[in-house]
Amino acid sequence: MKLFFSLYLKELRASRGNFLIFLAAIAALDVFLMTRAASWGYWNVLAASFVPLALLIFLGMLQALLLVRDEWKAGTAPFLRSLPISGWGIVGAKMLAAFTSWVAMSLVTLALSGIFHACAPWFGMEWLPLAELPWSRMIGFIVIFVLGIMGAVLFGGIILQSAYLLGRIVNRFNGLLSAVAGVALMYVATRGGDWLAGVLSFLPEIPFEVPSFGSEGFAIVSQTLNSGAIVVLVLELALLFWAAGWLMEKRAES
Repeated sequence: MKLFFSLYLKELRASRGNFLIFLAAIAALDVFLMTRAASWGYWNVLAASFVPLALLIFLGMLQALLLVRDEWKAGTAPFLRSLPISGWGIVGAKMLAAFTSWVAMSLVTLALSGIFHACAPWFGMEWLPLAELPWSRMIGFIVIFVLGIMGAVLFGGIILQSAYLLGRIVNRFNGLLSAVAGVALMYVATRGGDWLAGVLSFLPEIPFEVPSFGSEGFAIVSQTLNSGAIVVLVLELALLFWAAGWLMEKRAES
């Protein structure tokens, strides 16, 4: 366990440079948007300040792949695999580091957008009446939405890791094999997940309420989510993690 956390902290330190670059880029974007508030409209530029959150989802997935790939690129893979830590420990430490970086960058982006919103009076605008929203009724939606995004980042990251490690089972054409494996894994996981979710459709529904903005203004709409979809996501994540750890442990060529 000690070696796992040492590897996790090592990966966090290695990604520190990327984090600072991203932080500088987001800060520069927000400053640029502030200069365009008069011509584009304050609410338009405030909405644009949240766009990096969508890009971060893909960056979080990619970061998991890059942390694994860098071991072979730097030639340190044989040393890493000689340490008294399992392939699952290596994959898990890198996945956790990538996930931690994604969470930190997302929170920074939200904080900067929040500061932008706090500056609304500078642009002659009033703050959004956030305190008047029915947060107690929306808490279920917020939890499901956040957990869904987290699951998507973990799902995409472990697929990319598994695809790269599948490419490492050979010493030639490993890039091509990784690309094909990535497409195949995504297809199988998606189609298999849809089928399994249908099989588990008998599981209970989870009710929650979703905020809706339409021509009639703000409203709360009741929705449901079948718990089978959550079970499928957890099962697929567990299976993909096992496969990635097994490949790291037994099959990946150094």
